[in-house]
Amino acid sequence: MLVDTTLTCPLGEMPARAAAAEESGYDGVWTFEGAHDPFLPLLLAAEHTETLTLGTSIAVAFGRNPLLLATMGWDLQAYSRGRFVLGLGTQIRPHIERRYSMPWSRPADRMRDLVTAVRAIWDSWLTGGRLDHRGEFYTQTLMPPLFRPEAGDVDGFGPPPVWLAGVGPRMTQVAGEVADGFLSHPLATPEFLRDTTLVALDDGAAGRSRPAVHHSAMVIVGRDDTERSAARAAVRAQIGFYGSTPAYRRVLDSVGFGDLQPQLRELTRDGDWRAVARLVPDDLVDAVAVTVDDSADGAAEILRRYGSSVDRLGFNTPYRADPELLADLAREVRRIDG
Repeated sequence: MLVDTTLTCPLGEMPARAAAAEESGYDGVWTFEGAHDPFLPLLLAAEHTETLTLGTSIAVAFGRNPLLLATMGWDLQAYSRGRFVLGLGTQIRPHIERRYSMPWSRPADRMRDLVTAVRAIWDSWLTGGRLDHRGEFYTQTLMPPLFRPEAGDVDGFGPPPVWLAGVGPRMTQVAGEVADGFLSHPLATPEFLRDTTLVALDDGAAGRSRPAVHHSAMVIVGRDDTERSAARAAVRAQIGFYGSTPAYRRVLDSVGFGDLQPQLRELTRDGDWRAVARLVPDDLVDAVAVTVDDSADGAAEILRRYGSSVDRLGFNTPYRADPELLADLAREVRRIDG
């Protein structure tokens, strides 16, 4: 199993943090589109590393268009010499319409069309052929020579792989159909991954190999009980935030807590975030997150939960986790996994 880390530091810290991640033995670095752009940090990471896979987990697909994604993906792939992964997700409708001021409709079908359009652009750049993508949502038919990069930019490795994020079976099936990899949601339980995600990926793949799966497992780490207690509180709040989304109820259902979702939703509408966290029971925290008192025991538990379902593993820590503790945990995962 490959073990990755997610870096969300300021741009000025990315060179040192990425180099440290490579020195610690991580296989990849992923960025997250939150308050900042997910692509710019990876340019710095590419400059200061040699072997790490560099990916977005995720970049918001529907906040952009196929040409922007194709250009950014191509340039990062060229600069990193074949180490970039274009990881895309949909976000949810209120964010796309009200935060990005972009259209939303039939997200699974739109995502399929977007990925197909991006690949059509790359194919045009590689071959010099005419660009002629006419999809239901995206039309890409103009590519004058002035705007066509050199095919030699990606000679030897080609355009980047496209990984898709999803939770529901429909989007997961689309990932199985058109993506090179799948980014599961941190809320996903082992039961949900096994019984819903992998089944839907296989359904979508329908005759081709199942895409590789990456999962960022929620972990609770700290050097003492006080630090672990604070980490647990942050994870509890994050589970409550995720669980309030109606589309994620099926994940809560997988461990018997689906009835919490409407209650969490009502509290988020009122803006009562403390009450959201209080509503999340300890049993749900333990079903989603792994508490790490000892790195070897924690690694063994992570592999017990996810070892048969995922190809790449990361650690989701919605708090300031000690990088040394996470690096120790990653080393133990690799050691036990062999």
